Parts: sequence; structure tokens; C-alpha cells
Amino acid sequence: MAYNFHSKMFRTIIPILLFMFISCSYPYTYGANGKTIELSEDDPFQIVLEGNSGTDFYWEIISKNTYVKLQKPVSITTDAEKSIYTFDFKTVSDGEEHIEIIYTNGKTIENTFQLNVIVGTIGLITSELIQ
Repeated sequence: MAYNFHSKMFRTIIPILLFMFISCSYPYTYGANGKTIELSEDDPFQIVLEGNSGTDFYWEIISKNTYVKLQKPVSITTDAEKSIYTFDFKTVSDGEEHIEIIYTNGKTIENTFQLNVIVGTIGLITSELIQ
């Protein structure tokens, strides 16, 4: 069966696929450090950061977040060379949030990751008023 733009099935499938593509958020890595992202309320997202295996250093959230919440304990996967830290967040209400995660051994901060999250249109309006 050939699909054309006039096919009812084709017109139904395309919007569903577009919604799935747009609503999927990929993991944010260190390359997103300092960036601003815009999400809707109830959107899940991940931050994935690398650390060195065999050291006392670890990634730790230091920001007190209101509009995004950590959904489960941080997942740590380790091999001989590196440790991968996965933070699973979910947006909970409209607003602007500044997530800050540090790479520390408890005494020294070796690195910092920051991500600004704008949740919903209220967060976007608030962000524009501040600038």
C-alpha cells in the first residue's frame, strides 16, 4: 500500500512521530555546561557527567531545586578508566531553575556543571523580564 499526503493513516502517523521527536529530550552532557534549555511541565530529562575512576572525586548536586526534581538516586557506572554519573530529573512546575553540580572530593571543587532550565511559558516570561 503506497502512502500519499491524502491518506488518513499518513496524516495521523506524521503528527504522532513529530510529537515523539520533539518531546524526547536527550541526555545533557558536559558539552551543555552553561546552556539554557526550555522544557514543559512534567518533562523528564537526564544529565550525564563523567568522572575519573579510582579517585575520591564525585559529582554532587549543590543547588536547591524547586521547579525540577531528582527522580531517583544518582546512578553511577564505573569501569577501569571512568565513572559515569546519571542524574534523572523531571520538571514539576513553571518557572526558571539553575541546576549546579560540582565535581568534588568533599574538600576541593575540581569542576562545575551548570544548566539553566526554563519550565513552561511562565518560566520563559520570567526569564525575559529579568534580562
